[in-house]
Amino acid sequence: MRNINVELLLDREVKDASGRRAGRIEEVRARKEGDEIIVEAYHLGPEALLERLAAPVFRLSLFRALGLHKHAHGRRVRWDQLDLSDPERPVLRCTVDELQKLVR
Repeated sequence: MRNINVELLLDREVKDASGRRAGRIEEVRARKEGDEIIVEAYHLGPEALLERLAAPVFRLSLFRALGLHKHAHGRRVRWDQLDLSDPERPVLRCTVDELQKLVR
């Protein structure tokens, strides 16, 4: 098991093996298990940034009122879909198309 500081991952651009851009890491989802923190998923893209910065009710009402929700998108990357052997250049272990989209 490897330890990586989360703050070093935030805002890192993620690409797949072919170089296709998947988005930037905006949020890390984790759970506490005993004395350890287990990462479950990484959220990428503008929708994930909104998720991190604003409460869901506020986010939805404000962004829908401004029409911005039509342009926001995000993706969920399971922990096992991301290669962090070089934390400065995270690479997907799958294609961008295989990622789950974040639900608004």
